This record gives sequence, C-alpha cells and structure tokens, in this order.
Amino acid sequence: MTDESATRGEAGARVRAAEGARTRAPSARTWLTTWFASGELLRNSVAIMATTVVTSLFGFVFWLVVARSSPAWVSGAGAAVVSALQATTMFTAVGAAAAMLEWLPRSRSGVEWRRRLTAGVVVAAAGGCLGGLLVVGVLGHLYGTLPALRSPTGAVLFCLGAVFLAAGIVYDHAAIAEDRATMMLGRNALSTAARIPLVLVPWLLPGTEDRILTAWTVAAGLSLLVALTGFRRSALGSSLRPRSRGLPAALREMRQSLWVQHLITVTGTLGIYLLPLMVVVRVSVVANAYFYATWMIGAVFFMISPAVSTALFATCAGNPDAVGSAVRRSAVTIAVLLVVPMVVCLFGGGALLSLFGPEYPGEGRVLLVLLALSAVPDAIVNIAVAVLRATNRLRSALWFNTAVLVASLVLSWVLLPALGIVAVGLAWIAAQTGGALWVLVFRRRIITGSAA
Repeated sequence: MTDESATRGEAGARVRAAEGARTRAPSARTWLTTWFASGELLRNSVAIMATTVVTSLFGFVFWLVVARSSPAWVSGAGAAVVSALQATTMFTAVGAAAAMLEWLPRSRSGVEWRRRLTAGVVVAAAGGCLGGLLVVGVLGHLYGTLPALRSPTGAVLFCLGAVFLAAGIVYDHAAIAEDRATMMLGRNALSTAARIPLVLVPWLLPGTEDRILTAWTVAAGLSLLVALTGFRRSALGSSLRPRSRGLPAALREMRQSLWVQHLITVTGTLGIYLLPLMVVVRVSVVANAYFYATWMIGAVFFMISPAVSTALFATCAGNPDAVGSAVRRSAVTIAVLLVVPMVVCLFGGGALLSLFGPEYPGEGRVLLVLLALSAVPDAIVNIAVAVLRATNRLRSALWFNTAVLVASLVLSWVLLPALGIVAVGLAWIAAQTGGALWVLVFRRRIITGSAA
C-alpha cells in the first residue's frame, strides 16, 4: 500500500468514525423521548396514576358539597358507610381483577377472552354481594354500627353498590390488560363526577335518608353501563358481553390464580390500612393526626411504582419473553416520575405539612423524609412482585409480600412507644430495603426463572 492510499484510508476511517459518533449521539439523546412516545407500558402507567389523581379531586369536591349541604352527622354517617363499602369491595374483588391481568393477555381466541372475563366478573360480583350481606348483617343489625344499613333500602343499596364497584374494578383491569387504561380513567372519572349532582337530588329514591350511599351506588351503576357500551373490541375481536358457555371450566382453570392473586394484593396493601390503627393503639389519637397527614402526602410514592408495576404485570403476562426489557423500561419510568415528588418532599416537606397546622412540620418532617427515601426500595419490591405474578410464580410473590408486610408491622409495633410516629417510617424503610436487597441478590433468577 502506498503512502497516499494509506493517508486516504486513514482519512476515510476518521470520517466514518465521525459520522458514526454523530449517528450514535442523537440516538442516545433521543432514546428516552422515542421510548416515552411509543411505550404502551408508559401509557398504561400514566393512565392508572391519572385515575387516582382525578378520582381524588372529584372525591374532594364531593365531600366539600356534602359538608356544605348537609349537617355534620349526615356527612359522618355517610363517610362511615362509604368506607365500609370501599373496604368490602377491596377485600372481595382484587383477586379477580388481578387475575384478569394474568389470564386475558394469554387468551388464544375472542371466545376464550370473553369466557375468562366473565369468570372474573362473576367471582367479583358474587364476592361483593356476599361481602355486602355480611357487612349489613354484622355492622347494620348485629352491632348497629351503621344504622343506615338497617332499612331494606339501605341494605339493598349497599349490596348493589358492592356488586357494581367490584365488577367495575374487574372491567378496569381488563382495560389495562388490553393497553387501554384510558378507558379505566374515563369510567372512574364519570363515576366520581356523577356522585356530585346525584347527592343533591335525594328524591331519586323516596324514603332514603342516606343520600351519600344512593349517589355512590347509582353513579357506580351508570359507569358500568358506559363501560359495557363504550368498550371497543379487544385485540382478539371480543367485546365485554358476558359469555356463560364454558364458564364452569374457566372457573376451574383460574381458581388457584383467583385465590392467590387475591392474597398477594391484600398483603401488598394491608399495611396502608393497618398502620394508622397501630399508631392509635400504641401511641395516641393525637399522634395519629400528625401521622395520617404525613402519610397522605407520602401517598404519592405509593401511587407511582404500583401503577407502573400493574402495567408491567399486564405487559409481561402477555409476553413473558420481554420481561427483561420491560423491567428496564419500568425502572426508568418510575425513576423519572419519582424525581420531582421526592425532591419536593425532601426539601419542601415542612411547607407542605404546615398547611395542616403550625405543629405538623415538627411532628411529621422526619417521617416524610423517611417515606420519600423508601420510595426507591419500594419500587424495586413492586417491580419484582409484578414479574413474579406475570410469570406465574404466585406463591413466591405471596411469600415475598407477606414477609415485607410482617416486617413493617412488627417493627412498627415494637418501636412506636419509644420513637413515636417516626418508628413507622423506620420500620417501613427497613422492611422495603430488606426486600429490595433480596431482589438485587436474586435478580437474575427473578427475571429469567421458570414458573413455579
């Protein structure tokens, strides 16, 4: 080779290298933008989080209208009944709803898709009805805790409300499984918005004193009708029309999943409901006021990673081979969405707490910092549980969730008398960190392991 050709070769190599660098640099800079614009996982995640935000805003307006238009005893009694209704729905429908994320993406035909969805709705509705009857019997008649449920009208409204809400949750998860979580957003926005005018027209059901329960039940029923008529066909060409033929076989096929998915969801959320009660028992009612206000602000962290993990569950259940890439996208999504709320709570948490009163920053500031820091290990735990659920390792997911729950509750119980509400933050971050470390140690097995 001559010197001249060597020189031309070197120059050409430099030009190609420069062109390659220019080509690689823009793709690296635009990778996140391109992925965010086209990622179904992100769309589902944002729609799920938006559902929580929108329903919370309409809920705030609803209770503001109730407070302005009714005596305090009406608001208090109605809030108690609604809390019982929501608890009944959660403990009876979450298993069937989660099972939809597992089974619908795996359906091979439209008939199979409809049969599985029908099975989930039947299980959730039956559970809601039985749970409603139990609450009416125990809290309405046996103990008299909820007097509104003693009347036949109140009892029927409560049971119907439990059925409507339970079926609605299953349809919401069917929308998530079909990458249409925006339909979940629309249905829930309609349901919560419709309660506001409905609560102002008590003559809808003459003789009914509990306007709040009436508004909730009627709005839930209306939103179901909209979901049934407005849901476009699924990827397999199916609508939401129930299919009873082959239903017993579908129930037998899904029975273990329905039960275990229920337990996984309950163990994953139970701590949120038990910890405030624990603060009351171990410290005081006053301490719980500071704790609950701080817990509500920190709830933003318990909204982001669960929403993304739910979308991850649906994505991986339909395509198990894409677990690795889906996990990476989920981690990036959560990291991006957590940055702003974490910074706000770490550096402006005192200002947020001061909105509740001058003494709240001093009592809850440290707890809020701990909750903010716990968002990272909590996200790792939620992603791992979603992968285990999607790949049919349900027992592993159940034991994992149970271990984290028990650790947070036991540590809180032991530390609360000595440390006050800060103990809950320490217990929470310790339990989540322990779970996250376990995930990091066994990450390869979690992502690539075979179904149990």
